[in-house]
Amino acid sequence: MKILSVVGTIAMFLVGGGIIVHGIAPLHHAIDAYSSGFHGIVSALLSNGASLVLGFLVGSIVLLVVNLVAKLRGKSV
Repeated sequence: MKILSVVGTIAMFLVGGGIIVHGIAPLHHAIDAYSSGFHGIVSALLSNGASLVLGFLVGSIVLLVVNLVAKLRGKSV
């Protein structure tokens, strides 16, 4: 079950980052342009890696904001 929770968390970061990347057209085109210079699996890894990193960064920022708001309200999350 531990492996499933880790893989699921990584998948959520990847999906969330993909949604953000596809929602910001210049970012999406920049990632596609960069990764298209490579072939096959490397291109896919670069594209998905960018989505994963962006998903992790945005998720971390949201977590920090939620914890800060909870702390200011005097509650723990």
